Amino acid sequence: MSAKAVSALERGERRHPYPYTVRALAHALGLSDDERVNLAAHVPRRVRQGSRDNDSGHVASAPAEPAVVVVPRQLPSPVRDFTGRAAELVALDALLGQAAGAAPTGRAVVISAISGTAGVGKTTLAVMWAHRVRSSFPDGQLYVNLRGYDPGPPAAPGEVLDGFLRALDVPAAKIPPSLDDRAAQFRSVVTGLRLLIVLDNAGSAEQIRPLLPGSSSCMVVVTSRDKLTGLAVSVGMHRIAIDRLPDEDAVTLVRTIVGGHRADAEPEAVAHLARLCDRLPLAIQIAAQRAIAHPHVTLAELATELVDDVQRLEVFSGGADQFTAIRPVFSWSYQSLPEAVAGMFRLLGLNPGPDVGTPAAAAMAGLAPRAARRLLDGLVEAHLVESAGLDRFRLHDLLRAYARERAEATHTETDRRAAVHRLVGWYLHASAAADDLLHPGRRRAVVDAVTAPEHAAAFADYDAALGWCETEQANLVAVARAAVETGLGAAAWQLANNLWSFFYLGKHWTDWVATHEVGLAAAVDLADVRGQARMLNGLATAYAGMCRYTECLDLFRAARGLFRAVGDRWGVGSCLTNLADVYLGLREYTDAVEYAEQAVEIFREIGNQYIEGIAMGNLGEAYLGLGAYDDALTQFHRVLDLCRDISHRHGEAVTLIHLGEAHLGLGAYGEALDRLFEGLDLTREIRDRHTEALALSTLGLVYQDTGQPELARRSRLAALGIYDDLGDPRAQALRDQLSPPKVMNGNRGVADAGGDGAERGRLADQRGEAVGEGGPPRR
Repeated sequence: MSAKAVSALERGERRHPYPYTVRALAHALGLSDDERVNLAAHVPRRVRQGSRDNDSGHVASAPAEPAVVVVPRQLPSPVRDFTGRAAELVALDALLGQAAGAAPTGRAVVISAISGTAGVGKTTLAVMWAHRVRSSFPDGQLYVNLRGYDPGPPAAPGEVLDGFLRALDVPAAKIPPSLDDRAAQFRSVVTGLRLLIVLDNAGSAEQIRPLLPGSSSCMVVVTSRDKLTGLAVSVGMHRIAIDRLPDEDAVTLVRTIVGGHRADAEPEAVAHLARLCDRLPLAIQIAAQRAIAHPHVTLAELATELVDDVQRLEVFSGGADQFTAIRPVFSWSYQSLPEAVAGMFRLLGLNPGPDVGTPAAAAMAGLAPRAARRLLDGLVEAHLVESAGLDRFRLHDLLRAYARERAEATHTETDRRAAVHRLVGWYLHASAAADDLLHPGRRRAVVDAVTAPEHAAAFADYDAALGWCETEQANLVAVARAAVETGLGAAAWQLANNLWSFFYLGKHWTDWVATHEVGLAAAVDLADVRGQARMLNGLATAYAGMCRYTECLDLFRAARGLFRAVGDRWGVGSCLTNLADVYLGLREYTDAVEYAEQAVEIFREIGNQYIEGIAMGNLGEAYLGLGAYDDALTQFHRVLDLCRDISHRHGEAVTLIHLGEAHLGLGAYGEALDRLFEGLDLTREIRDRHTEALALSTLGLVYQDTGQPELARRSRLAALGIYDDLGDPRAQALRDQLSPPKVMNGNRGVADAGGDGAERGRLADQRGEAVGEGGPPRR
């Protein structure tokens, strides 16, 4: 724990430590598993607030809830038929012993199962061993497939770190955008934790380095086909080379899968099958599964079929490659599939993402989801596709490459492109449907690049839409790139545009920027000014959230110019609203007024009251910043009426709180309290915790100014608890306000020695004005 965190807890500024702080404390105390659970049950997660007292308007605290310490358990399921590898397991156990006995400041132990050909069982060994020793890592197990050998792009270290940090309960808003900063934060978070990290299918040392912890309390297992020599030298990596299974273990694996009775009846055929599979576990699994699917065919007959395939492919293969040993088994199993199932296998080889759901696979094949699911189940039974969760499927990278090879040999380029276009169209329209639920007031998505699919996705509610985006995130990024590669550049920028609300809500900076850069390049190639403008506007919003202010201002202005060129008034208004936001964040209120007034005029002409209300709210906030409290009151009353007319309850709650701020600026404390409590009640009714915190912190200012320091402290502590839960940067401004000189004065004259300018700055601190620090999406 940092000294700052300890100090905040001691002073009572933070009542509920982060879950990873609880884990670190448990580790430092050497607690058992039962004691860790007991500790977690007695740690308050947040201070929840009740109702006003009858006399004082005091916000009273209710009993704290127990902390929910989420322990990541990300390991895939182990295979049922794991066989052999006794020596390798012993070696891994020995390294675990070294890790357990290492000094707390020692380096992380890295194990790499790297030698041997593809399909030799590196992942199977790593996952099986990890499951066996998971009790030694009570703080959790992290797993990621780095996709170092997939046909598509490998997993980016920055996105992997983002996923790891979220799994460790780091709030999204606290995860920095840069790779170096994420790596440093990851090392800080996991220090002292007993954590197992499995980095599967690493393609290079560069992909691994940022993901390594700095503490020997963690253990890292890396699987790769490469030797990773540079990494071995720099971090002292221990190598465990695995080769093909020994003859005896290969035979045992065949026997385990096909059954002892059948194997014992044909021992020579079992041994022959194992040799034909080159003793590679992946090949043996597929071949043995073929035997199970044909119980009335002898193993000897199956082996003869496989011999024929081996000889045929030796003639036509044209030399050694990664398939030399395993292609015959793939081909043999593939040739036995019904044509419809084989066709689905080929199409999966064209899928650009790391996995696929049934609806997306159905779209590629032009089938109904139920029919597609039957084909996918057939591929799972043939061991050519594996289940990756509820209604999700993935291929081993070798099988994916083989499926793509078969697709290229079987289908024309036109047919292959059409299948990918159907997939792009499905994702394009699905993302639009999700965006409508994530941000209903946003401008309707553009989806004219591809015809709507016959079986379009539909989502029941906000949570379903958000869950779909989270599950499909990697696929959505891959599909955007595939759209460009297959000549659907317009779909690339439209897809990126549809993901804006999801990226905003989750602060997925890397993918946000990546998709918008892809979309922008596509729009430029197409000379599509509309697409360029939308991509620049979206990219600028991402840059604003990343505090890249100069770049975001330039891009917003460029987008505004393009929107003007095509006569898109909504787009111009959107850019003006965003520019006002930026200048509010920079506390350049005169510029904010100018842009907000222009935006209000445009959206009033268009007739969109939702966005007009946002722009009017920006104008009111600018008046607050300038100290023009009477003008702010007038503006916020107009916004309040508008929000109530259109039943925009979130906007109503925010506006009530801004009215409270304006009354506070004028010294009208009774009116300020009335508005703030009205807004506070509404935020709790609609479960808007971010705005609830703003109401509570503003109440703290009122109490401070009216000589009630204890009530000021309690209100701010309540707000601080919410901001910490949300990972909101406004927490720091509250900590500053909680320092003894400000809270103990209990006197506005002393607290505001700087006069009206100090009051304006104080209210700006209260709102946490800085670009990208939260609040609802603006567009």
